Amino acid sequence: MKKLIVVAAAAVASVTTVLAPAAAAKVTSIGIEPSMTLGAHRYGTTCTYNVSVTVDDNTKRVYFFEEGQGPTGFADAMPSDGVAKTIWTPSKPGITYIYAVQPDAWPETRQVVDVGTGINLGSACVAV
Repeated sequence: MKKLIVVAAAAVASVTTVLAPAAAAKVTSIGIEPSMTLGAHRYGTTCTYNVSVTVDDNTKRVYFFEEGQGPTGFADAMPSDGVAKTIWTPSKPGITYIYAVQPDAWPETRQVVDVGTGINLGSACVAV
């Protein structure tokens, strides 16, 4: 009887392993490199910033969006060597989030940002 239980348990474990879903791809970190920004805010509208994320799956695109933009976002990029990069221009002033997500991943990764009204001076940004 014990042998039958062990065999049955092994069979259930094998079926469970075969039917288990694959691990979802996910963004593991997000970083925004500020350009030369002067003023009360770190980021400003009309100015551009490099956004880099690390991922654990190079085979799926990364989608970038600001809070409220929805799934179309402001950019998408295919990762290379575990990193996906894009350029972000803040769409509106205020405290918001930048999100990065790969398909079938949960939760998405987000970074809080404080955006001011920007004046792009070319080599610098004034964010008031």
